[in-house]
Amino acid sequence: MARFEVNTAQTTVQVGLRVNLHPSHVNANALTGFIECELDDQGKPRLDQPYRAELALPVEAIKSGNGLQDREMRRRFDTSRYPTITAVVTHGEALDGEGRYRATARLTLHGVTKDITGDVQVTANGRTLTIDGLQVINIKDFGIDPPRLIILKVEPDVDLQVHIVAAEK
Repeated sequence: MARFEVNTAQTTVQVGLRVNLHPSHVNANALTGFIECELDDQGKPRLDQPYRAELALPVEAIKSGNGLQDREMRRRFDTSRYPTITAVVTHGEALDGEGRYRATARLTLHGVTKDITGDVQVTANGRTLTIDGLQVINIKDFGIDPPRLIILKVEPDVDLQVHIVAAEK
C-alpha cells in the first residue's frame, strides 16, 4: 500500500465564518498526517483495496490575523485540554470516473467525535495526491458556542475548506 505524507507547506485549511456584520475567514497551514491507498493505472484511489487516512491540525495554528479574535477562539476551543483537531477517514466511495469521491471521517474537535460526510476531488500527479473539499459543520455539534458580542453574532455553521497536498514516501 502506498503511503502519502501531507506536505504541510502546500496544504491549507480555511474556515469561513458566518458573521452578521461582515464575512470572516480563519486560516491554518499546519495540517499533518498521511493517506494510505493503492492507485489504479489512471492514478485514482482503489477503494476495493484497504485504505486509510489520518489528519491532525493544532488549534494554535488557526489564525484570523486578529489577536483578540484568535484568543477568544482558543478560549472557546479550550486548547489547553483539546489542543488538536483530528480526522480519520472511515469510508470512501467514488461518485464518478472524474476523481470525485464521497468520504466519511471521524472528526474530533473539542473532545467530541462525530462522523461527517462530504465530497472531495482527488487528483494524482505522479507521486503526489491533491485533495480538495468543502464541508459545512456546525460547531455547536462539538460543544462549542459561537461568540456573541453586543451586535456581533457568529453563526454556528462554518465552511471548512481543505486543500491537501500529499507526496508518496
